[in-house]
Amino acid sequence: MDVAMATAVAVAIAAQLYISPIPEISTIKVLNTYFFANAIVLTSILLSSSKIIPSFARIIILNIIFLLTFITLTLIRRLYFSPLSSFPGPKLAALSNLYKANAYRTGRGAKVLLELHKKYNSDIVRVGPNELSIRNVDAVEKIYKGKYPRGTFYEVGAINGAYNLNTQRNYDIHTPWRRIWERAFVSYEFKDYNPRVEYHVSKFIEVIRKTDGKEVNVEKLLENLVFDIMADLSFAHDAGMQDGKGDNEYMGFTHKYMFAVGVIAALRPLCQLLPLLPEAADVKDFRVRGEVLLANRQKLGTSRKDIFSHLLSPDPISSKILNQKDLNSNANLIVVAGSDTTISTTTQILRILAKEKRVLKKLQDEIDRVVREGKELTVQTTTNSSYLNAVVNEGLRLCNPLPTGVYAGTYPQGVTVAGSFIPGNVQVMVPHLALMTDERYFPKGWEFIPERWTGEWSEGVRERRAFIPFGYGVHSCVGKQLALNEMRLTIAMVVREFDVMLGESYDEERWEAEWKDHAVLQIGKLWVHFVKRR
Repeated sequence: MDVAMATAVAVAIAAQLYISPIPEISTIKVLNTYFFANAIVLTSILLSSSKIIPSFARIIILNIIFLLTFITLTLIRRLYFSPLSSFPGPKLAALSNLYKANAYRTGRGAKVLLELHKKYNSDIVRVGPNELSIRNVDAVEKIYKGKYPRGTFYEVGAINGAYNLNTQRNYDIHTPWRRIWERAFVSYEFKDYNPRVEYHVSKFIEVIRKTDGKEVNVEKLLENLVFDIMADLSFAHDAGMQDGKGDNEYMGFTHKYMFAVGVIAALRPLCQLLPLLPEAADVKDFRVRGEVLLANRQKLGTSRKDIFSHLLSPDPISSKILNQKDLNSNANLIVVAGSDTTISTTTQILRILAKEKRVLKKLQDEIDRVVREGKELTVQTTTNSSYLNAVVNEGLRLCNPLPTGVYAGTYPQGVTVAGSFIPGNVQVMVPHLALMTDERYFPKGWEFIPERWTGEWSEGVRERRAFIPFGYGVHSCVGKQLALNEMRLTIAMVVREFDVMLGESYDEERWEAEWKDHAVLQIGKLWVHFVKRR
């Protein structure tokens, strides 16, 4: 080995020692430094030699030596010398985030985490070079309380060149944004929202009546309903999905966008590089559609009471406002959070009601009593229906739209969870599916038993803190109440008028195969019959 090759090895060792302690080093800066160093070396070689081709060959060889040395050292450090080396987990996950990216690519994100916790019989499992999954209720407050560091997963916000409420990691920016969003969901705003929700759900029931008991894909019907509600309450837009006049491609692009986001978010360097590359067609189609909705809504100003009337207004405390890029990004967030998540949970609850006749009958009896008391089924009258709330809670526990959970980072000083010390600057998450089916907190955790929430089965919920379907803390779902209103009213009005039966085209194996967690849950078609009750 000559001096130049030895130098390449030495530089690789030095680079590894310098970079490895840095929690979040900029990929762009690393690449700029790498190419700048190459330019210096190449210039030096060219000045000492008149032969250009051998000089380029020389620089390629030195790069190969440098990269092989650097990568080898990185893998050795991650496997044997990382602060997380003592935690159990698959070796491939310890070596590269490609392990997690592949789990999201295949749609098995949450299921992989569940399997790993079982395989290693541990509440804490290493699922990435610098990432842990924690299946323990003790972690909820310790990780998500206060202004906790956001996980690097949310660097994916850079795809669109601007962050939104969900992906914004800077609390100086997030705090006023959160206040703006919260104003859109204070209790008195629902006096304007509720009649619109009731209108669209009533139209949904009319659509079901027209099926005349024939087999229908209820997932698609719910997609149309929820998209109409989202477009109305957010953008003052008549999407016309339930009337058969809407943009049927929009939700398709939404699914493709979320698939891409899940995979890309697992690979932080890629998140930082993507804004420099041509935009993917599916991402662009999704983004542009959201921007068109927003542009049309902005023409109305703030006079119409809806979600965007608040997002277009300044924060009352700091007077900060969302700039156009921020508004565009938050518009896309509304489309996903305001539709996709509610669709998947409501669809799965209806599937369970079709299978669990005991639960369906008990729920119908409760809704019938409400009607016999002379009350119409509205957002307000369904709010206090005990068994209906229990059915929705149980659905959110078992059929959560974010089964992987919410990503956080540990504080620099680290934190002790369930008796184990977790170093600082580590990405962590509490997986919703694994936590909310844990027998320690929810006996018979995989069974759909609404009575655990009504007090009829007092042992059904041993640890209420483990129920976090909308997240926890300052990054919990700001639209929680609206989502609950939509689900409760939709389910109540359906079971009041119809029995729900699985269709001939329904196949359990296919349903399970089409259950995909790409960071946000996506489900397949649900074929059912809505049979008019006698």
